[in-house]
Amino acid sequence: MLKNMFRKLFDWGKEPKPYPESRPYTSSSGGRRRRSIPHPIRRTYIPLAVMEATDRFMRGPHVERYVWWGGYFTKDGDAQVTTAVCADTSTRYGTVHLTASQLQVLQLKLRALDQVLIAELHTHPPGAGGQNEVDAAHPAATYRGFITIVVPDFAQPYFYDLSECYVYEYLDNLRWRELPDQEIRDRFVIEEPGVSVRL
Repeated sequence: MLKNMFRKLFDWGKEPKPYPESRPYTSSSGGRRRRSIPHPIRRTYIPLAVMEATDRFMRGPHVERYVWWGGYFTKDGDAQVTTAVCADTSTRYGTVHLTASQLQVLQLKLRALDQVLIAELHTHPPGAGGQNEVDAAHPAATYRGFITIVVPDFAQPYFYDLSECYVYEYLDNLRWRELPDQEIRDRFVIEEPGVSVRL
């Protein structure tokens, strides 16, 4: 099996093919979607690879981009982000509008991945600031502790530091609380996907 994998990745004597972008097989559901939403949600763990995938999708033509972070809740009250679900649809400068059927397609993708919606993200053009009235009135989820992130300047020069974004926590009845920088750094833990340890 390993020999076949290496034969596919390498044609000896030539440059290696890029690492595959999709999983090698699909496992059966583990029931992560059935876990209850903790209150409060203590910390959210985000792999740097998810941040990078979000960045690659958001940076591009100067139009708004919209992304869901899927994942699951742990029994200890934390959220684990595992996937950036990117809404591949046409948008305009300063505007992104998804229909109910498009949002349902995103939900079906999360269901297929056995994940729940942890956070929604979208970009704003330069000078637009954070959440506006339209954003606040149309959250993708309305559970207490749901997170929405506004990424300024169309994610330029890149989307990397959450404390440089506008991060909001859903309270209730379309009310939000903006998180200060230090709370963002404390509650949102970015994890490196691989480290080299010199021995």
